[in-house]
Amino acid sequence: MKRITFLSFLILAGFLLKAQPKDKKLSKITFLIVDGKFEDAAFKAQKLIEDSEYRKNGWAYYYLAQSHYEIAKKPELQEDYPKALKNSLKAAYKLTKYKDKPAENQEVYEEAQQFFHVLKDSVIIVSEIYYDNDQYRKAAYYLSKIVKFDPDDYAVWLMKGIYEIKSKNVGEGIKSILFAMDSLDENYVPDPESAQTLVDALGDFALIIKSGEYDRYFASYKYEPTQADIDNALILQEEMKKYLIGDEIDVEERKKESETIFKTFRSDDDEEDDE
Repeated sequence: MKRITFLSFLILAGFLLKAQPKDKKLSKITFLIVDGKFEDAAFKAQKLIEDSEYRKNGWAYYYLAQSHYEIAKKPELQEDYPKALKNSLKAAYKLTKYKDKPAENQEVYEEAQQFFHVLKDSVIIVSEIYYDNDQYRKAAYYLSKIVKFDPDDYAVWLMKGIYEIKSKNVGEGIKSILFAMDSLDENYVPDPESAQTLVDALGDFALIIKSGEYDRYFASYKYEPTQADIDNALILQEEMKKYLIGDEIDVEERKKESETIFKTFRSDDDEEDDE
């Protein structure tokens, strides 16, 4: 399975130079990022956001998200910035929240999509590692942060529901699953970084229904799955495999592939509210 994590920073830097803001304070942060001075960029972006004039500025949140992401990739900075990845996710969510308020943020939001794909790919891997180590609550936590800045990724919503059920947060898990399944059919096209997530989640969904263990919980949401639901999920799973990049990977291979990423994106254990 090929992943898009660690997309060359040169690509993102070149993109920023083409699409930099005219505001002088923001332009200074642009060049700090291009120069690889991510700590300075994060500091200045945060200070701008604390200014009422920039509180909803899309560029400031974009730069804050990207600089913290780059900081999170540097193991030597983990002690000083234990929440770097979470801060990146929080800023990405804020950019999404203010994507059209004011209207000029829409352009920034569109230009941030390439970075969002990179961020999402990394966070999916982090969640997979927690899942592989039976830390289902943490796995669900990280996926919940993805759907805050990418609410239309129903692959992530579905897997988030699976993780929530396994972490005994059954009610939220079922709500996430039903929300996702209402929007998933053969016409759905997953993002490259979440295609494998969708394939895996559909298989897990079929197993959960087949087990019958959660039938009474489904019933409380007026949902009574049948063998037809299992069959349809497995059919859709096969259909979605056409979107996979490269070959499928089993869990043991994934653990080996993800070891470096796990060490790099290690974060603090608190799962605070990011609102």
